[in-house]
Amino acid sequence: MEPTAPTGEDLTAPYFFLSYAHLPRNGSEEADPDLWVHRLFCDLCEHIQNMTAHAGAPGFMDRSMRAGQIWSHELADSLVGCRVFVPLYSPRYFISSWCGKEWAVFGGRQARYRVEGQRGTPSAVVPALWSPVPDHQLPDTVKEVQYAHPELGQKYRSFGLYGLAKLSSFRNDYQKAVLHLARRIVEVGESIIVERGDRTAMDTAHDAFAGPPAVPVTLIRPAGHTTTVGHSTAARPVRPTTPGRSLRISVAAGSLDRLPEGRGPDCYGPSPLDWNPYHPTSAQPLAQVIAGIAERLQLRPDLREFGQVPGSADGPEVLLLDRWVLRDREQRGRLREFDAGARRSTGLAVPWNRADPDSDEAEDELAAEVEVTLPRLMYQGRQTCRPAVQGIPDRKAFSHLLPRVVQEAEREYLRRAPARTPSGQGTARFRLGAADSPDSRPQGHRRDAEEEDRDEQR
Repeated sequence: MEPTAPTGEDLTAPYFFLSYAHLPRNGSEEADPDLWVHRLFCDLCEHIQNMTAHAGAPGFMDRSMRAGQIWSHELADSLVGCRVFVPLYSPRYFISSWCGKEWAVFGGRQARYRVEGQRGTPSAVVPALWSPVPDHQLPDTVKEVQYAHPELGQKYRSFGLYGLAKLSSFRNDYQKAVLHLARRIVEVGESIIVERGDRTAMDTAHDAFAGPPAVPVTLIRPAGHTTTVGHSTAARPVRPTTPGRSLRISVAAGSLDRLPEGRGPDCYGPSPLDWNPYHPTSAQPLAQVIAGIAERLQLRPDLREFGQVPGSADGPEVLLLDRWVLRDREQRGRLREFDAGARRSTGLAVPWNRADPDSDEAEDELAAEVEVTLPRLMYQGRQTCRPAVQGIPDRKAFSHLLPRVVQEAEREYLRRAPARTPSGQGTARFRLGAADSPDSRPQGHRRDAEEEDRDEQR
């Protein structure tokens, strides 16, 4: 007789889903940078196959090249159907918007105990420490989740699974840790039922590690006037800090179903996020390359097709421009409108492969069109990183120049972003005056005091 799954449970889905931060590839010929994660995954699968009679695969690990918010069918089915979610904690993990979305999708599934009457909130999240993460780097959404696994010993807490796997002297400690982790996955999987999720929710998944939406602070001024001065989420005025800040990466490029005039399909894919102008010498879409650069700079990459979401980004932004799209009248208009409202914290990068045979006769024409369509961004770009807007000739130059573009956009954002102002009582305001002067008495600092002072001086 075939086993009967409880309502909502999928016996054919993977037993666990391994969520981890992909390491960037710096070249198409480079060895797999996630080789050690894959070894851990294989070891866990072997244990779980021996510990359970699960009909489906023992686990799922995504090894595909990612671009933007595109979810493969296999990944989506595994994430909404698996029994247990296993995030690999590392400093990179919590600045990865992709990992944050995986966490959010799994966390949105309903969970319950198989046996009624058990206390506590059921959770099928079993974290593992891949490399040590300082407590202050943990997002608020995960701080209540137990990840230390005291039974794994001090070496596990000090080095993480990566350190145990890399050092031959820790081989026994690694094997012990992996076996204990597999047992914990099975304990949770056999005691908690997680309802199958809805794949349609994945397209709008939020980043669980990003901070809560900022709320505009409105100052109540004399005579009932109001002034909105910024956003409040802290106990005192602060500048935004990493790793909570996002870097929006907007890609204005063609796609296979919308090829620019005069272009072949070799450099394009299903969406603009698959654009790879340095084909065939490089196998990676540029969106993926810049996402890796952002994560190395401790920024949370937010990849989008240009024009996909209206409004300006709440953070630094980089526009990747495929000059060929300027032959499309509609795209020219949208880019011209974007340029008119561009902020100083928006950087521009213009990749251009001179080895591409289509480029021979079109470079001067399209370069001139960029000047006409994006005069403001071109001017800003020439002030900060001229080679990035003049035409980045190859993948190596792109990897060298993009950190400069990103860092300059971040610097401008930090310089111009309004301080976040708290609600409630502030610190005492110091005033000079005679001993018995009203101004000599300590006063509570009012958030609108500077506004009142300016009014008095007018």
